[in-house]
Amino acid sequence: MPTRTLPTLLLLLLIALPAGAVTPSQVLVLYNADWREDHPLTEPGQDSREIAEHYVRMHTAPESGEKPYILGLSCNHGIKVLDEARHLNESHLPEKSNDNTAGVELTKRRWLVGDDSADHALRDSRLVEFTLPGGPEGWDRETLQLEIDPDDGETIPIVANGLILAKGQVAGNSGKDWTIRLNAQSFVRGGLVVKASCEDIEGKRHNWSARYLDIADVRYSRTGSDGVRDDQHFLEDVAIPVKAFLEDPDNALPDGTLLKDHILYIVVSYGLPRTAVARYGISRGVTNKLNDHGYIIGFGQRLQLLYYDEEEVMGAAPKPYRFAGKGPFADFFLRAPQAWPLYGQEANPFLHPQVYQKNKGDLDSLQKPLAFTGENRKEQSPAKFLYFSMRIDGADAAQAKALIDKAVSASTNGMPRVDDNAPVPKELAGSKVARFLWDKGYRHIHPPKGRGGHRLQFGTVEENGKRTFLPGGIARQVISHNALDSEGAEVYTFLSQGVTMTAAAAKLYRGAPHIHDKSWWDDEILYPLMTQGQTAGSALLANQIHLGWITSFIGDPLLQIDNAN
Repeated sequence: MPTRTLPTLLLLLLIALPAGAVTPSQVLVLYNADWREDHPLTEPGQDSREIAEHYVRMHTAPESGEKPYILGLSCNHGIKVLDEARHLNESHLPEKSNDNTAGVELTKRRWLVGDDSADHALRDSRLVEFTLPGGPEGWDRETLQLEIDPDDGETIPIVANGLILAKGQVAGNSGKDWTIRLNAQSFVRGGLVVKASCEDIEGKRHNWSARYLDIADVRYSRTGSDGVRDDQHFLEDVAIPVKAFLEDPDNALPDGTLLKDHILYIVVSYGLPRTAVARYGISRGVTNKLNDHGYIIGFGQRLQLLYYDEEEVMGAAPKPYRFAGKGPFADFFLRAPQAWPLYGQEANPFLHPQVYQKNKGDLDSLQKPLAFTGENRKEQSPAKFLYFSMRIDGADAAQAKALIDKAVSASTNGMPRVDDNAPVPKELAGSKVARFLWDKGYRHIHPPKGRGGHRLQFGTVEENGKRTFLPGGIARQVISHNALDSEGAEVYTFLSQGVTMTAAAAKLYRGAPHIHDKSWWDDEILYPLMTQGQTAGSALLANQIHLGWITSFIGDPLLQIDNAN
């Protein structure tokens, strides 16, 4: 009988599998080939590669030999041995440039202009809005003056001695938020400065001004004014080598399918950076506060979008966004569309349609999300090509490596269940998802606590006042300071207690956007999906309402808590 090669066996296995099944070969494991640390409780040799190889070994099918793919990454900067940069050994992958946070730039620049004309603060001249500080009560409005001073041309008076001169071209209201609004482009094109002054009720005159730009003089930018991409090191150290591996015909399946189209999950091994700069370095956020926005996102989330075309999905035309400001002139700054992260089913076709809805009805009768399979991904727009990524991480290498063993144990044996028809305990009765899990026979549940960020914990064991997790345990803490770079963060408490799957912000502030309560997952979606036999990766993707965001999902995407399904 002729022997079959591993690729041939893999192809036969894929043909025989039921639709929607995930196989080990649909995982790509990345590790840091430059890593040097070796934890005393791990095997001899650098830890990042050891953990990646352990993942592959633990997920190798004993009969067919099918296994995850593995790829080591090295920094491509500097001279090897002598002065190599080793960017991948940093918690955040550093970059050379950082001038494109707004994703827009001026096409015409003027010398000797103020700081308010920097590319991150370009006001839209179509949206001039002036409000007297503190409201009208403290001001003598009959002394109000407002004028447009264009870069080219004569000054244009708009308000003189409290009277509007440009009738029909100025709007406003006389309530508490007394405001003047106008489109300066209806008066003059090009750059300009709007100047205002008014006396307070004590007779002291105050002067204000703000610079505005014509949107025709502002363009979408991939580099900023220096011509260098703000994510260039990520491209050279990560994206280019990973894409080359995925697109290499020598790595293709026997039927010619490239790994690019076969791989569903990317596992990031301990030792690789936790954060990277977002595409083009464009800062993003979900509030109107500039200090809640950031250009740094989770390393795994950046990998997830390797082939995703953000420009086709979101557009590439500068748009005005109103940010919260303290001055009398409203901050309508021009931004790339990517200033807000990819959101909802329009961005993620595998998102569950009921995620974060309050009244979902019976959790046993939820709608079904689109299954995350290669076939379903191929049917979507090529612009929305997605992977899902998780980290094998922890406070140290030994803790990270243990995640793999716990996930495999839980996936092999399933989580403990009983069939005793016991009533739901009082402390769980207030949680819909806790009642759902109890009815399924799961007893190792810690209920949500209060109305804060404490969420249900799954797979818990309480003994002598100490809480630990069984293999397959899941927990999260929804609070902004729960971040991987925050000492004492809840994520490290969970990991020290033996959790198998959790999540956290990849970075706390300092260039990262402020995380929010929809950045983790919806318990009422995650647990029903996982009790149906879905892997952690597919269930989490069905919860991922934002893409290109700051959340890090920690654990094994192949984790299953119910192996019967």
